[in-house]
This record gives sequence, C-alpha cells and structure tokens, in this order.
Amino acid sequence: MFFIGIDLSDRFFDSCISNSSGDVLSNSRFDFNDDGFASFVRKIGEYESDSKNCIVGIENPHSRLVDFLIQRGYNLITTNPQSIAKYRESRIPSKAKSDSVDARIIADYIREHHKNLRPINIPDEIIRELSILLEDRDKLVEQKVRFSNQLTNTLKDYFPQALDAFGSITNKSALEFLAKFDTHQEVKALSKDELDKILHDCACFRTDSRERFHQAMGNNPSLISPAVVKAKVRLKNVLVGHLLLLVEQLDEYDKQIQKIVDNIPNGGIFRSLPGADYILGARLLVLYSSRDFASVSEAQAFFGTCPCTKSSGQSIFIYFRKGCHEFGRTTFHQLAFCSLKSSQWAKKQNAKKRKEGKKSNHALRCIANSWVKITYAMWRSKTPYNESKHLASIANHILNQPSFILGG
Repeated sequence: MFFIGIDLSDRFFDSCISNSSGDVLSNSRFDFNDDGFASFVRKIGEYESDSKNCIVGIENPHSRLVDFLIQRGYNLITTNPQSIAKYRESRIPSKAKSDSVDARIIADYIREHHKNLRPINIPDEIIRELSILLEDRDKLVEQKVRFSNQLTNTLKDYFPQALDAFGSITNKSALEFLAKFDTHQEVKALSKDELDKILHDCACFRTDSRERFHQAMGNNPSLISPAVVKAKVRLKNVLVGHLLLLVEQLDEYDKQIQKIVDNIPNGGIFRSLPGADYILGARLLVLYSSRDFASVSEAQAFFGTCPCTKSSGQSIFIYFRKGCHEFGRTTFHQLAFCSLKSSQWAKKQNAKKRKEGKKSNHALRCIANSWVKITYAMWRSKTPYNESKHLASIANHILNQPSFILGG
C-alpha cells in the first residue's frame, strides 16, 4: 500500500509518495492544471500501477484534483487542517513549515490513521449539483446580509424614516422604492395619492404596510448636512443596486433548487417536516444522499447535534461538540428553529429544556438532536413525517416506562 500526501496552492501542488514503512519515495511539485495532474499520475505509476493500492490525503475535498484522481480509481481521504497542524507540532517541535514538509506530514498522517478516516465519496451528478447550488446560495445570502447591514447604517445617517417605513429594508418593494427616491424631502413633496401609486408600482399592496409607510414619511425631515446627504445618497444607490441583483438571483437559485428536488425520487420527503420549505428540505436531502450512516448516533455526531463526553478517573465532563459537519449542524439548527412555530412536540421540548435552565441555543441543539433521529428514520424508510404518529409514538414510549407502570 502506498500513501500520498498533497498540499495545494493556487498555481501548483506539492506531493509526497511513501510506502507502508513510511519511506519517502518521491517528493515533487506539479502545476495545478490538467498537464500537472497527468504528470502526477505518471509519477505515482512509477511505483504502483494499481490505483486501488494508493491512498491519497488532501485537505480540500472540493479541489478539481479530487475529481481527476477519483475518476482514475484512487482512494482519497479528506484531512482536517487542525488535525494536520497538531500532528505537525508533534513531529516538528520547531514549528518549521513548508509546502513539501506539509505534503510529507499529510502522507504520514494518513498512513497512521487511514483506518479511522472515511474516504471521500462523490455523490451522483444531480445531488452534487444540488449541493453546490445550496452552498453557493449560502454565500449569496451572506453577501446580502452584509450589504443589508451597510444599507441600514447608511440610511441611519441621512434617511432614517425609510427604516421605519418598511418591515424589512431588503424586501423588493423597499429596494425598488429606494432606487427611485434619494431623500426624505423628495418623498415629503409628493401627495398621498402619488405615493399610493408609487407603492402600488413597487408591489406594496398590504393596507397595514401602506399605513406604516405614510406614518413614517409623515414625520418632519431631519436636519442633516447637505454634504452628508450627497455622499450617502451615492453609497445608498450602490448598495440598493447590489441588493436588487442579489434578491433577483436568489429567486432564480430557489427556482432551480425546487426544480431539481421535484425531479428526484423521494426528493420531497423532507418537505413534510414542520416549518421546512424547499431550501431546508433540499439541504436535508443532500446531507443524507451524500453519506451513508451506519447508525443514528453516528449521524448525530457527524452533524454536531449531540455533545461530547470526556471522562478521567471519577470525573466526567460533557461539553459542546466543535468538530462536525458545519453545513449539517446549521441545517438541523434551522430545522429546530423553524419547527418551534408548527410542531407541538418541539414547542413542548423547548419549554421543558428552558425550564431546566438551559439557554436558548442549548435547547435548540437538543431539539436538533431529536430531529436527526427522526429524519434518519424517515430517510431509511423513505416515509414522510407525520406529527400525529410521532406524538403517538412518544405517548407509547412514556406508557412503557417502568416508573409509569408502577404508578411512580
């Protein structure tokens, strides 16, 4: 068996090929392109022609090199950067670091720990496309939040009435209005009928929304320096333009995600969960389609919803699990939060945990941990969620408890 460590850079990558005894056979650098990938495979072939006898360690599972090697039958393992950093410190106390040394460290690490590490598993093309769309959508949402915060601070400086006029400054009606008007003085000069027509054109139809708008705009204009107004209007227009584009593109992402989920067998199974929309259902679908769990406890540990236990002598410590699949943890926390509005048992469990003295985030993690157990069973049986059956199962479990039977 041969063990190969890869340290990636922008334009090249370093590799270290070692055998089962830990002897370094090659330590080389290749260009990060198709020609470099092919040269790397030829270098491996000088020592082992059968790709199944080679285990490759790499820190970035989304690299183009990963696809190239998996298509040629190599076994790839993702190495955690923090684990590699700690392993490097144990091997090199001086903390000396270079790309070639890192490749050697990764090769040694997977040689010693490959039996406890799971190989990279690339799902089918549809699930892979869905996964990438969801990850890219999360990045766009992060950009939207940043631009939204900047727009809020900008309006506070010269046009605070706009913040009070709309329930959310990032909804399309608010953004289209801000794209047409720069200052409170411009809005104040218009009649109520003119404003109603503009709000109608911006798709602001609700009566309570219009009343809130007129009340906010009816306040007296703020006394702000013309120089501040002139500068802030320019920034406002830039931010509104970015946000309008992001809102439009996020809608397109949502439509494409919904289209893909609708065409996948059992794709809508997680839409039956309380509070789950197409996006949350798609995230759960990707999580369970991309990895096969041997047990529900393995899934709970992987998604980071269950705590860690540390025991030493007579001392036992239970603490927050830091190492986990971040996308999965975020997904189940979102599900736990959304279910509080429409799931009877989730509301009761949250109230119970808060009564025990747990903080809000801790209570949500407890609910998320229960949702992992439920969704795992749903995925194994390909059965949609049924709140009535779940409540009946909980009641039956309570009735079968020894304390209940004894009348305790």
